[in-house]
Amino acid sequence: MKRSHDVERFNRWAATYDRHRLQRIVFEPMQATVLDVAAAEVPKPRAILDVGCGTGRLLRSAHDRFEGAALFGVDAAAEMVKQAQASSESIDFQEATAEQLPFADQQFDLIFSTMTFHHWSDQRKSIAEIARVMRPGGRWLLADFMPTGFMRWFRRLFRMHQFPVRQELDPILSAAGLEVVGQRAVPGLRGQVVVLAIGATS
Repeated sequence: MKRSHDVERFNRWAATYDRHRLQRIVFEPMQATVLDVAAAEVPKPRAILDVGCGTGRLLRSAHDRFEGAALFGVDAAAEMVKQAQASSESIDFQEATAEQLPFADQQFDLIFSTMTFHHWSDQRKSIAEIARVMRPGGRWLLADFMPTGFMRWFRRLFRMHQFPVRQELDPILSAAGLEVVGQRAVPGLRGQVVVLAIGATS
């Protein structure tokens, strides 16, 4: 039910999504951090996937940053995918969910998910799918609101359990053969939005 509600909301939002004030306040610094971490972790990726790509802003920036990489984006909201497809002919955008990625095993060197993890209806299955499509030595960059301190109490009070915290996320990653290999807070967002670099268990 939650997934259907979220998809409908993002379909309605698609036409004006890139002009929303959250782009400047949250998404631009977050995406810049994701790209910096990506370049440090996998300097020359052959293929990049953005899960929950929205209108494709992050992948358009990745196109400029990672010359020659094949770029793919998926989103559950059809209208977001339409906006993304209209924005670039050199990026492959498809309608799909994190729980069922339409790609071959070990296809991607970099996988992005920015402020989408908390929308996934089956996070455990989605993590297994990401592990499946990630190449050996690849990285999944998970960027989301990860409450710390007082905000963790706020998360429990309002039952916002879909937002990740490390002590709950780590066992699910481990079950999929993954582990956090690096972490960076997004500047200007009070340390509550974090980019995790995730790779195969060593």
